[in-house]
Amino acid sequence: MRLALVMSCVSLHAMDVFVTSTILPSVVDDIDGVAFYAWPSALYLITSIVGAASGGMVGANHGLRRALAIAASVYLLGSIGCAVAPNMAVFLVGRTAQGLGAGLLVALSYAMVGQLFADALRPRVIALISAIWGLAALFGPLYAGAFAQFGFWRGVYWITFPIVVVMLVIARRALPDSAPATTASPLPWGRLLLLGAAVLCVTVSGQTTDFAFRVMLILCALLGIGGMLWMDHAAENRLLPSGPTSFRHAVGTGYWIFFLMSLSFAPLSIFLPLLAQHLHGVEPIMAGYVAAVLSLGWSLGAFAVSGASQYWQRILIITGPLCLLGGIAGQGLFIANGPLAPLIGLIFLSGLGIGQCHAHVTNRVMSSARKGEEPLTASAIPTLQSLGIAFGAATAGLLANVAGLSAGITTATLTVVTEWIYGFALFPAACTVLVAMRFVWLIRRAPARS
Repeated sequence: MRLALVMSCVSLHAMDVFVTSTILPSVVDDIDGVAFYAWPSALYLITSIVGAASGGMVGANHGLRRALAIAASVYLLGSIGCAVAPNMAVFLVGRTAQGLGAGLLVALSYAMVGQLFADALRPRVIALISAIWGLAALFGPLYAGAFAQFGFWRGVYWITFPIVVVMLVIARRALPDSAPATTASPLPWGRLLLLGAAVLCVTVSGQTTDFAFRVMLILCALLGIGGMLWMDHAAENRLLPSGPTSFRHAVGTGYWIFFLMSLSFAPLSIFLPLLAQHLHGVEPIMAGYVAAVLSLGWSLGAFAVSGASQYWQRILIITGPLCLLGGIAGQGLFIANGPLAPLIGLIFLSGLGIGQCHAHVTNRVMSSARKGEEPLTASAIPTLQSLGIAFGAATAGLLANVAGLSAGITTATLTVVTEWIYGFALFPAACTVLVAMRFVWLIRRAPARS
């Protein structure tokens, strides 16, 4: 039942990511919101990162069961708001609440993995989480497209009501009724707002075509996140564990792996459908599935090695980033001129690389948490992944602007775009290999220190 609960929390968020982008054309046609087309996804991203960042503290303050009830209720209220929305303003409010609730749910799901499952079982549980994302990428657009086809896009949001109710019933039976903290820490709204503002800058940078303004927004985002980390380091009620960016401890080093991997594949995932259509003649209905091959490789890789021994885990933590780096380098050779078959195979290799190491890095980060920081350490993992994706998306937009994409989509322009985004992606992918080597060195030393 605990496994079902973790899967349910992740499923709501994963499906939402792929479903809303599919039905959004129907939404804006129905409630006259085309002028705000990009904002439902943007607001969801911003508040989901803020929700994920606060998940560890909410769980510590209220206990897992009550925190899950709070998160699910916020998400459900947002879904109902979207389902009944008479105009775009109400729909955007609903998406904002959905993002906040979903971020909390995902953070709490990682906290549950860290607290409720033994070390040996965690890689298998995390592999199932990866499978959820793979299934959402494959079937989410079809599921949402069916609702849109029948003119009932609101059904996508109404169907979350019974799911959340069942999830709350399972939580009541499966989770311990742990008492909330005797001295509950107030949520640090200043740091959360600073984090939200930083992510907002990243998101807005993807919507502007002015190069200087886009660079300024990304720099402001970096300063905002740096300020939030500095404030969090000096605070008593922390959002993140100690040393979240330190290479001297396995937790901080593992966080860098999550961030850098997301930073490397996010730009490619955004542009692959466009490049597949215009450079390789792939039909629009199938172009999205070219990018989904990465999710498929991720899921299969996670399943294949979930039972690896400790020795092989250390090897996989290094070979995974190597496969990601090799996959990106190979894609750069075939993306402009093809053929398509090896390109798809190399996209799959990139996903396979992430899948073979992600669960084991996650497990080792949770196991390396400092005493008393276990819930914060686990719940912060999706925050780092989401930040990597956000910065990757912003950088992709910036590089596409430099390549001249804003002037129009042509074969020549897209070829230049591939050079920029694949050239950039190689840098964080190569850094991931180096950081993974450091991570393995740290976890090998950990038994001797203890």
